[in-house]
Amino acid sequence: MFNTRGEVSSSSLISVDERNKRLVVNGYTQGTEPSLFSRELIDLAITNELEKIWLWALPGDVPEFSKCGFHIEGNIFRYNYEEYAVSLAYYVVKTRGLSDKIQTENDIVYTVRMEPIKQLQSLPIGMELKILDETFARQISQVLTKVFVSYPSPVESSQYIRSLMHNGNIFAGAFSQEKLIGVAAAYPDYLFNRCEMTDCATLEEYRGHSLSERLLGILEQEVQKHGSFILYTLARAQSYGMNRVFYKLGYRYQGRLINNCHIAGSFEDMNLWVR
Repeated sequence: MFNTRGEVSSSSLISVDERNKRLVVNGYTQGTEPSLFSRELIDLAITNELEKIWLWALPGDVPEFSKCGFHIEGNIFRYNYEEYAVSLAYYVVKTRGLSDKIQTENDIVYTVRMEPIKQLQSLPIGMELKILDETFARQISQVLTKVFVSYPSPVESSQYIRSLMHNGNIFAGAFSQEKLIGVAAAYPDYLFNRCEMTDCATLEEYRGHSLSERLLGILEQEVQKHGSFILYTLARAQSYGMNRVFYKLGYRYQGRLINNCHIAGSFEDMNLWVR
Protein backbone atom coordinates (compact mmCIF):
# COMPACT_ATOMS: atom_id res chain seq x y z
CA MET A 1 0.00 0.00 0.00
CA PHE A 2 2.86 2.36 0.88
CA ASN A 3 5.07 1.87 -2.12
CA THR A 4 7.51 4.56 -1.00
CA ARG A 5 8.00 3.27 2.52
CA GLY A 6 11.17 1.39 1.70
CA GLU A 7 12.76 4.63 0.52
CA VAL A 8 12.15 6.40 3.83
CA SER A 9 14.52 6.00 6.76
CA SER A 10 13.29 5.77 10.34
CA SER A 11 15.22 8.91 11.24
CA SER A 12 13.27 10.97 8.69
CA LEU A 13 10.04 10.00 10.46
CA ILE A 14 11.22 11.04 13.93
CA SER A 15 10.87 14.59 15.21
CA VAL A 16 12.01 16.15 18.46
CA ASP A 17 9.07 18.30 19.53
CA GLU A 18 10.51 20.60 22.17
CA ARG A 19 7.36 22.74 22.24
CA ASN A 20 5.35 19.81 23.58
CA LYS A 21 8.26 18.00 25.27
CA ARG A 22 7.71 14.85 23.26
CA LEU A 23 9.34 12.65 20.65
CA VAL A 24 6.99 12.05 17.70
CA VAL A 25 7.56 8.93 15.59
CA ASN A 26 5.25 8.73 12.57
CA GLY A 27 6.46 5.29 11.48
CA TYR A 28 9.62 3.32 10.78
CA THR A 29 11.10 1.13 8.07
CA GLN A 30 9.84 -2.41 7.64
CA GLY A 31 11.99 -4.98 9.39
CA THR A 32 12.86 -2.63 12.27
CA GLU A 33 13.40 -4.60 15.47
CA PRO A 34 11.02 -3.09 18.07
CA SER A 35 13.23 -3.83 21.09
CA LEU A 36 16.30 -2.16 19.61
CA PHE A 37 14.26 0.71 18.17
CA SER A 38 12.58 1.28 21.54
CA ARG A 39 15.93 1.63 23.26
CA GLU A 40 17.10 4.13 20.63
CA LEU A 41 13.92 6.19 21.02
CA ILE A 42 14.08 6.21 24.81
CA ASP A 43 17.74 7.24 24.75
CA LEU A 44 16.95 10.02 22.27
CA ALA A 45 14.08 11.27 24.41
CA ILE A 46 16.20 11.28 27.56
CA THR A 47 19.06 13.08 25.79
CA ASN A 48 16.69 15.81 24.65
CA GLU A 49 14.96 16.03 28.06
CA LEU A 50 11.61 15.04 26.59
CA GLU A 51 8.76 13.62 28.65
CA LYS A 52 6.78 11.47 26.22
CA ILE A 53 7.32 9.32 23.14
CA TRP A 54 4.37 9.17 20.73
CA LEU A 55 4.82 6.32 18.26
CA TRP A 56 2.64 5.14 15.36
CA ALA A 57 3.30 1.40 15.10
CA LEU A 58 2.40 -1.56 12.90
CA PRO A 59 -0.26 -3.70 14.64
CA GLY A 60 1.98 -6.77 14.45
CA ASP A 61 4.78 -4.98 16.31
CA VAL A 62 2.64 -3.85 19.25
CA PRO A 63 3.36 -6.87 21.51
CA GLU A 64 7.12 -6.30 21.24
CA PHE A 65 6.83 -2.57 21.86
CA SER A 66 4.61 -3.33 24.87
CA LYS A 67 7.37 -5.46 26.38
CA CYS A 68 9.59 -2.38 26.19
CA GLY A 69 7.21 -0.20 28.20
CA PHE A 70 5.03 1.27 25.44
CA HIS A 71 1.27 1.02 25.75
CA ILE A 72 -1.67 1.56 23.42
CA GLU A 73 -3.51 4.88 23.61
CA GLY A 74 -5.55 4.63 20.41
CA ASN A 75 -5.67 3.40 16.85
CA ILE A 76 -6.82 4.18 13.33
CA PHE A 77 -6.77 0.51 12.40
CA ARG A 78 -8.66 -0.64 9.29
CA TYR A 79 -7.75 -4.34 9.41
CA ASN A 80 -4.64 -3.81 7.33
CA TYR A 81 -1.55 -5.00 9.18
CA GLU A 82 0.68 -3.08 6.80
CA GLU A 83 -0.51 0.29 8.15
CA TYR A 84 1.17 2.23 10.95
CA ALA A 85 -2.17 2.51 12.67
CA VAL A 86 -1.65 1.99 16.41
CA SER A 87 -0.83 5.00 18.59
CA LEU A 88 1.60 3.99 21.33
CA ALA A 89 3.00 6.01 24.20
CA TYR A 90 6.04 5.74 26.41
CA TYR A 91 6.36 8.15 29.33
CA VAL A 92 9.92 9.07 30.15
CA VAL A 93 8.53 11.24 32.94
CA LYS A 94 5.95 8.98 34.55
CA THR A 95 3.77 11.83 35.85
CA ARG A 96 3.23 12.95 32.24
CA GLY A 97 1.25 9.76 31.74
CA LEU A 98 -1.15 10.48 34.60
CA SER A 99 -4.44 12.34 34.21
CA ASP A 100 -6.96 13.23 36.90
CA LYS A 101 -9.65 14.10 34.35
CA ILE A 102 -10.34 10.65 32.87
CA GLN A 103 -13.82 10.23 34.32
CA THR A 104 -14.93 13.70 33.26
CA GLU A 105 -13.56 13.06 29.77
CA ASN A 106 -15.30 9.68 29.60
CA ASP A 107 -18.56 11.39 30.55
CA ILE A 108 -18.10 13.88 27.72
CA VAL A 109 -17.62 11.09 25.16
CA TYR A 110 -20.75 9.37 26.48
CA THR A 111 -22.81 12.56 26.38
CA VAL A 112 -21.85 13.58 22.83
CA ARG A 113 -23.10 10.20 21.60
CA MET A 114 -26.42 10.39 23.42
CA GLU A 115 -27.84 13.74 22.33
CA PRO A 116 -29.90 13.76 19.10
CA ILE A 117 -28.35 15.26 15.98
CA LYS A 118 -30.21 18.23 14.57
CA GLN A 119 -30.15 19.38 10.96
CA LEU A 120 -27.90 22.34 10.23
CA GLN A 121 -29.66 25.65 9.73
CA SER A 122 -28.75 28.11 6.97
CA LEU A 123 -25.85 30.44 7.66
CA PRO A 124 -26.78 34.01 8.58
CA ILE A 125 -26.72 36.52 5.74
CA GLY A 126 -23.21 37.86 5.27
CA MET A 127 -21.42 34.64 6.34
CA GLU A 128 -19.62 32.45 3.80
CA LEU A 129 -17.16 29.55 3.73
CA LYS A 130 -14.26 28.99 1.35
CA ILE A 131 -10.90 27.31 0.86
CA LEU A 132 -8.03 29.63 1.80
CA ASP A 133 -4.74 30.32 0.05
CA GLU A 134 -1.45 31.74 1.34
CA THR A 135 -2.71 35.32 1.20
CA PHE A 136 -4.80 34.52 4.29
CA ALA A 137 -1.86 33.20 6.35
CA ARG A 138 -1.65 36.22 8.62
CA GLN A 139 -5.39 36.22 9.28
CA ILE A 140 -5.36 32.47 10.03
CA SER A 141 -2.56 33.04 12.52
CA GLN A 142 -4.50 35.84 14.18
CA VAL A 143 -7.64 33.73 14.62
CA LEU A 144 -5.73 30.77 16.11
CA THR A 145 -3.71 32.89 18.52
CA LYS A 146 -6.78 34.79 19.64
CA VAL A 147 -8.72 31.60 20.37
CA PHE A 148 -5.87 29.67 22.04
CA VAL A 149 -3.55 30.92 24.79
CA SER A 150 -1.05 28.27 23.72
CA TYR A 151 -0.96 25.87 20.79
CA PRO A 152 0.96 22.67 19.93
CA SER A 153 2.50 24.22 16.80
CA PRO A 154 3.90 27.72 16.09
CA VAL A 155 0.71 29.12 14.55
CA GLU A 156 1.66 32.56 15.84
CA SER A 157 3.94 32.68 12.80
CA SER A 158 2.21 33.48 9.52
CA GLN A 159 5.29 32.11 7.75
CA TYR A 160 4.65 28.77 9.43
CA ILE A 161 1.07 28.82 8.13
CA ARG A 162 2.39 29.54 4.63
CA SER A 163 4.83 26.63 4.90
CA LEU A 164 1.96 24.31 5.85
CA MET A 165 0.05 25.35 2.74
CA HIS A 166 3.16 25.10 0.59
CA ASN A 167 3.55 21.49 1.79
CA GLY A 168 0.04 20.57 0.68
CA ASN A 169 -2.02 21.16 3.81
CA ILE A 170 -5.45 22.66 3.21
CA PHE A 171 -7.16 25.45 5.17
CA ALA A 172 -10.78 26.54 5.03
CA GLY A 173 -12.22 29.70 6.52
CA ALA A 174 -15.51 31.20 7.60
CA PHE A 175 -16.11 34.88 6.89
CA SER A 176 -18.54 37.45 8.19
CA GLN A 177 -18.68 40.58 6.05
CA GLU A 178 -15.26 39.59 4.61
CA LYS A 179 -13.69 39.22 8.08
CA LEU A 180 -12.12 35.82 8.82
CA ILE A 181 -13.94 34.51 11.91
CA GLY A 182 -13.22 30.77 11.88
CA VAL A 183 -10.74 28.27 10.47
CA ALA A 184 -10.12 24.55 10.13
CA ALA A 185 -7.47 22.55 8.31
CA ALA A 186 -6.71 19.17 6.75
CA TYR A 187 -3.19 17.70 6.78
CA PRO A 188 -3.00 14.90 4.18
CA ASP A 189 -0.16 12.40 4.66
CA TYR A 190 0.36 10.64 1.33
CA LEU A 191 3.01 8.26 2.66
CA PHE A 192 0.74 6.74 5.30
CA ASN A 193 -2.58 7.43 3.58
CA ARG A 194 -4.04 9.31 6.55
CA CYS A 195 -5.27 12.86 6.97
CA GLU A 196 -5.49 14.80 10.21
CA MET A 197 -8.42 17.20 10.50
CA THR A 198 -7.24 19.95 12.80
CA ASP A 199 -6.73 23.65 13.63
CA CYS A 200 -10.42 24.26 14.35
CA ALA A 201 -11.02 27.70 15.83
CA THR A 202 -13.91 30.17 15.83
CA LEU A 203 -13.82 33.63 17.34
CA GLU A 204 -15.97 33.61 20.47
CA GLU A 205 -18.44 36.24 19.33
CA TYR A 206 -19.30 34.21 16.20
CA ARG A 207 -19.92 30.81 17.79
CA GLY A 208 -23.25 29.03 17.63
CA HIS A 209 -23.43 28.60 13.86
CA SER A 210 -21.69 25.19 13.65
CA LEU A 211 -18.83 26.77 11.71
CA SER A 212 -16.27 24.09 12.59
CA GLU A 213 -18.65 21.36 11.48
CA ARG A 214 -19.32 23.15 8.19
CA LEU A 215 -15.64 23.90 7.54
CA LEU A 216 -14.63 20.31 8.20
CA GLY A 217 -17.32 19.21 5.77
CA ILE A 218 -15.92 21.24 2.89
CA LEU A 219 -12.37 20.19 3.80
CA GLU A 220 -13.39 16.54 3.58
CA GLN A 221 -14.74 17.17 0.09
CA GLU A 222 -11.47 18.84 -0.87
CA VAL A 223 -9.35 16.01 0.58
CA GLN A 224 -11.34 13.42 -1.37
CA LYS A 225 -10.10 15.04 -4.58
CA HIS A 226 -6.56 13.97 -3.64
CA GLY A 227 -7.13 10.36 -2.63
CA SER A 228 -8.75 7.96 -0.20
CA PHE A 229 -7.45 8.76 3.27
CA ILE A 230 -8.13 7.58 6.78
CA LEU A 231 -9.55 10.75 8.35
CA TYR A 232 -8.75 11.35 11.99
CA THR A 233 -8.52 14.10 14.55
CA LEU A 234 -7.17 14.74 18.02
CA ALA A 235 -9.86 16.69 19.87
CA ARG A 236 -9.31 18.22 23.28
CA ALA A 237 -10.81 15.62 25.62
CA GLN A 238 -12.28 18.36 27.83
CA SER A 239 -14.03 20.11 24.94
CA TYR A 240 -17.63 18.95 24.64
CA GLY A 241 -18.11 21.08 21.52
CA MET A 242 -15.29 19.66 19.38
CA ASN A 243 -15.94 16.06 20.38
CA ARG A 244 -19.59 16.59 19.50
CA VAL A 245 -18.64 18.04 16.10
CA PHE A 246 -16.65 14.97 15.09
CA TYR A 247 -19.28 12.57 16.38
CA LYS A 248 -21.89 14.39 14.29
CA LEU A 249 -19.65 14.06 11.23
CA GLY A 250 -19.55 10.29 11.62
CA TYR A 251 -16.17 9.85 13.29
CA ARG A 252 -15.66 7.02 15.80
CA TYR A 253 -13.97 7.47 19.17
CA GLN A 254 -10.86 5.26 19.14
CA GLY A 255 -8.73 6.27 22.10
CA ARG A 256 -7.25 9.00 24.23
CA LEU A 257 -3.69 10.34 24.19
CA ILE A 258 -2.77 11.42 27.71
CA ASN A 259 -1.20 14.86 28.18
CA ASN A 260 -0.30 14.72 24.53
CA CYS A 261 0.28 18.39 23.76
CA HIS A 262 0.31 21.87 25.24
CA ILE A 263 -2.86 23.71 24.24
CA ALA A 264 -4.96 26.46 25.79
CA GLY A 265 -2.42 27.00 28.55
CA SER A 266 -1.57 23.47 29.73
CA PHE A 267 -0.89 19.89 28.69
CA GLU A 268 -4.17 18.22 27.81
CA ASP A 269 -5.52 14.78 26.98
CA MET A 270 -6.62 14.43 23.37
CA ASN A 271 -9.39 12.15 22.10
CA LEU A 272 -8.73 10.25 18.88
CA TRP A 273 -11.70 10.22 16.48
CA VAL A 274 -11.48 8.31 13.19
CA ARG A 275 -13.49 7.91 10.00
